[in-house]
Amino acid sequence: MPKKKKETGLPEDDAPILHANVPVIETADPFLLAELRADPRLGPLILAVLSDRIAVIQPGAGDQFLKHLLKAGHTPRVLRG
Repeated sequence: MPKKKKETGLPEDDAPILHANVPVIETADPFLLAELRADPRLGPLILAVLSDRIAVIQPGAGDQFLKHLLKAGHTPRVLRG
């Protein structure tokens, strides 16, 4: 049976929400994400941590984040969708 919708026509609060064009970073190692969060230039650009290896970056700051990663010697793989 499908979930009831609120009077607004939106799904109930526990329904998943799809966000488009949100920059996300995934690291190979949880320690690396912890290092990025501690970096004074990159940490403020991380809005939310989704797991020990995945975080959401501030919208519009993806290129800035990438620039700092490259400058620090990282070799990120960039996927744009």
